[in-house]
Amino acid sequence: MDFTEFKHGWRLVLAGLHGTAFGMPAIPFYTIGVFAPIFAKEFGWSFGVIFGGLSLLAGAILIVGPFFAPLIDKFGARMVASTSLPCLSLSYMTLAASNGSVTQYYVSWLAIAIFGLGATPVVFTRVINNAFGERRGLALGIVLSGAGLFAFLVKPLAQLLIEAGGWRVAILVVGTMPIVIACPMVLWGFASLPSRPAGTEPTMSKALEGMAAREAFRSRHFWLLAIVFIPMSLAIAAPLPNIENILRSLTLSPNEVVQLASLVGIAAVAGRLLGGVLVDRFWAPAVGTVILMLGAVSCLILSLSQVSFPVACIAILLLGFTSGLEFDLMSYLVARYLGMRSYSTTYATLYGIFVVGAFIGPSLFGFVFDRVGTYSGILQTCALLLVAGAGTILLLGPYPIREKRASD
Repeated sequence: MDFTEFKHGWRLVLAGLHGTAFGMPAIPFYTIGVFAPIFAKEFGWSFGVIFGGLSLLAGAILIVGPFFAPLIDKFGARMVASTSLPCLSLSYMTLAASNGSVTQYYVSWLAIAIFGLGATPVVFTRVINNAFGERRGLALGIVLSGAGLFAFLVKPLAQLLIEAGGWRVAILVVGTMPIVIACPMVLWGFASLPSRPAGTEPTMSKALEGMAAREAFRSRHFWLLAIVFIPMSLAIAAPLPNIENILRSLTLSPNEVVQLASLVGIAAVAGRLLGGVLVDRFWAPAVGTVILMLGAVSCLILSLSQVSFPVACIAILLLGFTSGLEFDLMSYLVARYLGMRSYSTTYATLYGIFVVGAFIGPSLFGFVFDRVGTYSGILQTCALLLVAGAGTILLLGPYPIREKRASD
């Protein structure tokens, strides 16, 4: 395999990796499950109310995200991301001031949504898609594995911080990560785009390849992608913030729950890296179909009333592996089927659609559990959604062949 592109673009990959690890949605999405039981006990909130913050975040991203996307083209990924990351830090830290007021709690989530828009995968994947061609899938997999690494490390770290200084201190420490870790890395890594390797397309030509936004929104490929990612987001991403509580319902011990929950991040990283290699070598929809079916198996296992630790481990690894494919598969398919000409807008729109399921789903899971005391039914529904998505993604057909355009 030729890795010349990585020789020229490794700084972009490293900066993007840190951006996705400590940006949005990783920071709020992978930590809310740790603090949810504490909020429920201290403030008497239901899990539906607590995870409602993610639903609010999803709505803000869906509505504002597509209008925000053109700023990436106007001001550049470096400026947008380095401005948004500190704002995300400060917004997240306001959760430490929660005092039992649901309104105040939701205002914090709204701030996280608005000020974190410049630190989402929309920004980082645009840079990678422009800089990489032959090894695009692997580069995307590495960059987007940052979220999985964060998920693996933050849960035990947050637990230690809670035991040492309380949940408010834990939120404040976690909240500093975007500003003290990710922001400097983005400023360094995105300082200048590397020269293109000989024999590859120049960045500007690649940026203008594909459909204009209006053309993309009317295309069959766009709506097929939307149809696939809605059930995919609900069925894969929604169980993750609830995973600790799901595992507790399987009569596993507290120690086993902690061990299994930590595996999600590592499995997600493996899914992103292996998925990136596979989509570079094979037809991406076929790869997606296989991975989604593995996710369906995981949901069916977790829907049982009682499982052994080894079986639960298999289910968690499959779920994490499947979740690792989500964002990089989405960005890869958008670039291949819709092109890079209007990538910021089209991907931001699909990303907004995706997070609706991903962020409303956890609240739905919490609501169901509050009402019936089990996750079995909704997990079985998720398995069916994944099977449906696995069939739908195959309808995308062969990759389009387009002409490169130097300008509009």
